[in-house]
Amino acid sequence: MKTITFKADDHVDDWLEKQARALRVSKSQIVRDAVEKTRREKVAPSCHDLMQAACGSLHSGVKDLATNKKHLKGFGAWKR
Repeated sequence: MKTITFKADDHVDDWLEKQARALRVSKSQIVRDAVEKTRREKVAPSCHDLMQAACGSLHSGVKDLATNKKHLKGFGAWKR
């Protein structure tokens, strides 16, 4: 087993201390358990992960769409 360290805010350290006392385990054990639980959880794919094959597949015909600010005119404006 290897030793690693991390920096925690005072409130995180206080919480770990209280949990360790309540559970009668070390702070290290709480962190190990949390890391192991996170490692085992299946993380839901992001929207980008699901749509990755389609990303960039649509063409607007405008070559400077991403770089020319004139194309952003009115973007995000509330329309009634």
